Amino acid sequence: MNKIFVDTWAWYALTDAADTDHALAQSANEKWLDDGYTFITTNFVVDEATTLIRYNPHHQAAVQFWTMLLNLIDAGLVELVRIDETLESAAWEIFEKYDDQKFSFTDCTSFAVMRALDLSHAFTGDRHFEILGFRVAHGA
Repeated sequence: MNKIFVDTWAWYALTDAADTDHALAQSANEKWLDDGYTFITTNFVVDEATTLIRYNPHHQAAVQFWTMLLNLIDAGLVELVRIDETLESAAWEIFEKYDDQKFSFTDCTSFAVMRALDLSHAFTGDRHFEILGFRVAHGA
């Protein structure tokens, strides 16, 4: 089964119809789901996306995002990985090692999950993923 990591960029672009990348993200989302991909994301990414969506565009959009996400999880289309101590430790090692980069700690947890699950592609517009050798996939 094909899997792709879904970052905050994608969740935000999918949720906010006014976002400049909304149509691009929608097209990619439909293609990957049609091709049988399972989306992998984390509780840290969901936290970051929810907070971003809450402030722009608004609270109700964040509630709608959560409803959509829970439906996708229930349908088996999204796997939610919870960051545990092992992943947190691996993320911290990445964070410390790349002091010359402006990675958020959430980015580092995403990198740790992608390494742990041997994922090569991320549905994101964030080029930080490429620095660690992952492929950025943000279009169909």
